[in-house]
Amino acid sequence: MLRNHLTWDITLRRESQWESGALPPAILTAGPRFHDTGMPDEIALLLPNNDGASALISEVASNRSDLGKRAIGLFLADPFFHAGREAGRLRDAGIEWIANLPTVEQQDHEFVQLLGDVGLDRSLEFERLGALQESGFNSIAVVAGREAAEAAARISPQAIIVIPRVVDFAAGFPSFRQRGAAARDVAEVLRAAGWHGPVLGLAAETEVGHETLWPDVLDGVVCRPKRLKTAGVEPQ
Repeated sequence: MLRNHLTWDITLRRESQWESGALPPAILTAGPRFHDTGMPDEIALLLPNNDGASALISEVASNRSDLGKRAIGLFLADPFFHAGREAGRLRDAGIEWIANLPTVEQQDHEFVQLLGDVGLDRSLEFERLGALQESGFNSIAVVAGREAAEAAARISPQAIIVIPRVVDFAAGFPSFRQRGAAARDVAEVLRAAGWHGPVLGLAAETEVGHETLWPDVLDGVVCRPKRLKTAGVEPQ
């Protein structure tokens, strides 16, 4: 069972131009190995202590009923991930939507630059996400700033999520003001690039039901990750 994994629920605005079924209800990602460190799951997911994207695909393939209609979030900068080889397994597992979550873009700018120097940056993520999209999957691009938004627009994903960087969590969960500023920056770049799909932002569970508080440029929100509950199983 996928009992140690995370689900990121998606909610669109009630007055959104996008129909309720236009996006999957949630995104499933691997769960961090340690949950009791006080580190937010959004950050803990970036630690190199899980079994990688291929292992998650194998688990989903063995537990298809637990996936439901969720998208699957994969760390696409994994140097051992091969989009062409994995496309068949993803399809056999019943997966229709894929997101680059977590993403290297969550790291600070200096670390992202170092990753770029060895070819493990946003370019690789979007190259693989685009390849999977060409193989027939729907894609959700996850970005943290203007440069990534411009790169994401070039592959024309079905939706884009704006996620805070690691440094934004230094004083706790980032404020509405901080998240709103990032979302507006990203939306500006996307519109200038001619991309007009739904833009989503990260929200706390208590904020999901109060859409008047959401940054005005957002078409919906992704709730902060929580442990997946499967039939008869409670998260530990």
